[in-house]
Amino acid sequence: MSDRNGVRLPAGERQRTDENGTRVDFEGREREREAKHRGEQLTVGMYFGKAGTRDAGGVVMYVQELLDAVANHNPAYLYTESGELTPKMRETEAKIVQMDGESEAVGRLQRSLPTANFDLLSVLNDHLFPVLGAVRNGTIRHMNEHLDVLVTHDFLDDLVLSNLLDIPVIRVFHGFERAGIGMHLRELLSSGYSVVNSERTRREFIDHLDHEPDGVVYPGVDVERFHPGASPAFERDEWTVLFVGRFVEAKGIFALVDAVTELPDDVHLRLVGRGDTAALKRRIKSRELDSKITIEGAVSHDELPGYYAAADAFCLPSRYESFGMVNVEAMACGTPVVTTNLAGIAEYAVDRETAMLVPPESPAELADAMETLRSSPELRTRLEANGRKTAKRYSWEMAAKNLVDTCSEIVPKSKPVSQF
Repeated sequence: MSDRNGVRLPAGERQRTDENGTRVDFEGREREREAKHRGEQLTVGMYFGKAGTRDAGGVVMYVQELLDAVANHNPAYLYTESGELTPKMRETEAKIVQMDGESEAVGRLQRSLPTANFDLLSVLNDHLFPVLGAVRNGTIRHMNEHLDVLVTHDFLDDLVLSNLLDIPVIRVFHGFERAGIGMHLRELLSSGYSVVNSERTRREFIDHLDHEPDGVVYPGVDVERFHPGASPAFERDEWTVLFVGRFVEAKGIFALVDAVTELPDDVHLRLVGRGDTAALKRRIKSRELDSKITIEGAVSHDELPGYYAAADAFCLPSRYESFGMVNVEAMACGTPVVTTNLAGIAEYAVDRETAMLVPPESPAELADAMETLRSSPELRTRLEANGRKTAKRYSWEMAAKNLVDTCSEIVPKSKPVSQF
């Protein structure tokens, strides 16, 4: 169903008549709009094309969990692509606005591009085409009428929307791994504000742009869902190491495969995620590790606690990481962590106290750390206990409060912010 601006709204926002025959809003949408204009409470929107329909991926989960926590205290909207919503987004208190398709002009542009440039098409399909379609299908008007502030998570989304909307736009930076020239274009062309997801990213932001971001909003973890008692997702006969993440070089997955060659035969590696699976299989085959490594593929975020809980150890050997949320999820499940000594990870990981830390791209040191962990029950017990304590410091409730507090510094002071 679409509202008068041509934007598809969730079933929960459809109208019905009451016992007197008066047409009323099913979820109190009119009351929310009136409250917005009276200045009773801040209304926060988030824009991320894939966040409503995908249930895996670091940024997707950050958006879903943060939105859900904000919606517990403030009116909140998610603007996302059409398609079947994830269970999390079907149950959230936030309003979900699904954007219907694309404009005819955008469609012609999309079809005219050479299919060989996969990276270009991926960026355009995920970000530029949807946001250009939003200009034509009424989404911009919907945002201006319903929101006090919009939060984006990508350079192109931020660049376009901050120049089209009459409300403040805040971009969350999830790292600078692929920032490049886009950062400087953004400074020249965008009228938006900035939030970063870690102290590491804050320092990179200052180094790149020579000024402070408007706030820091760390990721969180739901320790009621991610806990040591989660039902195991698999049975194991061997000492099992788990990896969760994208199958790309930046995550150190090929170094991890090489490390397995130096581990005893009774150690098994399970890989959860998506990416360049063909290259990963070639690496495994070339190292003759088919019997020691299992590629699980992508699993939903709701399934992850069972994977963490079933593993003897978790390993994230990234070359770059602004935070490494999967490390903290593993800690919450009481699973000892082996990871790299990057600045973003060092914000919560202390070597041999909360995790085993090794340099990036060091298969031999990875193998040594995992073997040390395997052979030392006392070390495992210490990492399990301290890791769980560490995870409890990072909650989505606190992340939501930090975001709304930042919004309060940007949106006019006359509007009360939240009920945190």
